[in-house]
Parts: sequence; structure tokens; C-alpha cells
Amino acid sequence: KKIIGKLDTKVKIRLYYSQGDNAMPVFLKTYAQRVEDLLVELRQHSKFIEIEKLDPQPDSDAEDSANLDGVEGQPTQTGDKIYLGISINCLDQKVALPFLSPEREKLLEYDLARAIARIANPTKPVVGVMSALPVFGTPMNPMMMRMGQQGGQQPPWYLISELKNDFDVQQIEMTVTEIPGAVKVLLVIHPRDISDAAQFAIDQFILRGGKLIAYLDSVSVIDQQRQGGNPMMGGGPPTSSSLDKLLGAWGVGFDKSKCVADMKYVSRMGGQRGPQQQPAVLSLTTDAIDREDISTSQVDSLLYLFGGAFTGSPTEGLKKTVLLKSTTQSQLVEGFLAQMSGEAIVKDFKPSSTEYALAIRLSGKFKSAFPNGKPESAPPAPGEEKKPDAPSTALKEAAAENHVILVGDADMLFDQF
Repeated sequence: KKIIGKLDTKVKIRLYYSQGDNAMPVFLKTYAQRVEDLLVELRQHSKFIEIEKLDPQPDSDAEDSANLDGVEGQPTQTGDKIYLGISINCLDQKVALPFLSPEREKLLEYDLARAIARIANPTKPVVGVMSALPVFGTPMNPMMMRMGQQGGQQPPWYLISELKNDFDVQQIEMTVTEIPGAVKVLLVIHPRDISDAAQFAIDQFILRGGKLIAYLDSVSVIDQQRQGGNPMMGGGPPTSSSLDKLLGAWGVGFDKSKCVADMKYVSRMGGQRGPQQQPAVLSLTTDAIDREDISTSQVDSLLYLFGGAFTGSPTEGLKKTVLLKSTTQSQLVEGFLAQMSGEAIVKDFKPSSTEYALAIRLSGKFKSAFPNGKPESAPPAPGEEKKPDAPSTALKEAAAENHVILVGDADMLFDQF
């Protein structure tokens, strides 16, 4: 209602829908009717919405129009094509939902709203990405080029390329002291060694209404590979990450030294003696995933590599929703041990009878993790006088309800996983 309430230019929605007695199976026909009902409801809320219903019969103008609009016919067993798709046009902007699958019905309103928002306001929302991992790719290394090697250049992660389709993606440095005002959503991926000043910047961003999605990690395989260690042998420097100041203020625990091992979601991984069981690499199925929540309802499987667990009860005013969880056949194990030997974990396994939270959403009115204002950046040098503090303009509490999503593994975002 908010999105279509802001429309001030005509938006034309074309529903391409194969009619006729035998054109469609019954379940698709009833779904098409529900789609049409929703479109009629949208039109009731805005005089700028116009709906046109077209029946793309073979070799008809309507079929040509569907193809031009990017709506695809789905082949049936008889060799005919059936259409159930939508094209949304506004001025010279056009977005298609090529085929509306009943399996995505929960997200139909979201998909429509997103498409209308995208054409009615071609300026993309700004998403900030802060990470200690090279998610934006790595540049060419001329030294390696001269030595005849590949130059060390790596493309951005697929995640970043995909986000750029819908959003204006801005890289935020780990040393930031303020999140730019244009950023609406901040994605924090493996914030290793994050400073108090940067956590204060995130704290103030949340209090002014910004949304945070943070992927933390007990052991980042990708980070260890980058630093020259062999992650499967526990090599390389420690590579855990957290937002300890913020989590502490929200009543959430995350032990960076411990991984979740689960005998129900155990993965088999190649080792020197052939495939071995690795209980700390979880192959999560639908049982682990909240199917009712819109953010996870379409996810069927996930790889969760040496990730941690969220414990504790949120502070007053915040509510916790568990989006991913282990089974009761799980236990917390030391991160370095988890990497070195999956077989050792299997041998000494003692189930905890606890379903550990692997990803959670916190909702409510957040309070600042920095009640005394901005943390000092650096103490004065010997012999220097301490400068007087500027009057604090730091926010102490959010004016409205907000949401934060926390995930206990960052490696799952890497292309390979």
C-alpha cells in the first residue's frame, strides 16, 4: 500500500494468461484467478494502476506482445505453450515476471511490489557492504603479471554481482566511523578485528532506522585460504569474527571459538584417505529452515561451514525469531579441532539435546551499545594534552521498531558454497 500510494505516473500491468477449456491444468487456473484478484485489489488502491488481461493464443498478437514483454510460455506435454506471467510498464521502464509459479505464491505480493517499485522509482536503493573478505574481487597484481603468473585478479563474488541488479551497492571500509546516510541496508560479512569505532557507526546506523544483516563466523575457511593456511588442517591465523559490543548490548551470545557439529546434517568431504564425515560442515535441509518466514521460505538447502551458534535471551524490548537451527543431535566443538579432524569429533560425539540457533532475527526498539557516546579513537600521544570532547550527538535509543538479522557463518556466501 505504501509503494503504490506513492505512484504519480500511470503504471500499466499486463496479465498474460492462457484461457480456453483445456489450456491450463486446474491448479494453475485457480492460481491465475488469485493473481487476478490481487491485481484488482492493487488497482483499488491507486488510480495510476491500469490492468490489461491478454490471452496469448498461438501466432496471435497477444503472443507476440508477451514475447516482446519478456513473458515466457511454458511448454506442456502436448507441445503447446501456456502463459501465466506479468509485464509492468511505466514510461520507458519495463519489468517482467516471466512465469508465476504457485510455489512462490507466498512471495507474489512481494514480487509485484518490488517490480512496481523498481519501475516507478528507477533510482536504486543503496546497500552498503562491509567485509574483511575480498567480496568485491581483487585487482590485478602487476608484479605477478611480470613473472608470467595470472596476476592474482579475482572477480567480485556472485553475491555482489547479483545484488547490483537491484541495488546501488557501495563498499564500506572496515575502518569506517560513520555509515553514509544514503545506505538503507548494511550487509556485514565476516567483520574480523572490527574496531569499537566501526561498531559504534553500525550502532548509530541501526538507531536511525538502518537495517543490518550480519554474517559472523567461528572459522572462516575463505579467510584462512587467503592468509596461506590450510583450513582443513587448522593452519593459518585464527579467522573468527563477531560484533561483540553490539551482541552484548542486545543480550545475544556468540562464542567465536566454538563451531556447531550436527550428526543429522553431517557432510562428507574429500580427505587424504577418501571422503570423510565432517560434522562441523552442516548440509542443512528444510527441517533446519523456517519455512513460515518470508526471508527463508524459498530456501531448501544450505551449506553451513564451521559456523557458530547464537545463545542467550534478547534484552527487554527485543524479540528473537530463529531462522536456521541445528537438531538436538548437535554439540558445540572447538573451532580448531573441528577443522583438523571430523573423525575425532564423530568418535567423541556427545549430543547436547539442544537445538542451536544458527541464524536469528531480532526485532524491536534497539538501545545503544554505547551509552557513554562515541568511543575514543586513540589516546593522546605522550606529552600531548587530551582534546576536550565535542558535545555528544549520539543517539541513545531508536525512535521506531527495527530489525537485525544475524547469521553464524560467512563462508556460505562464497560462490563455491
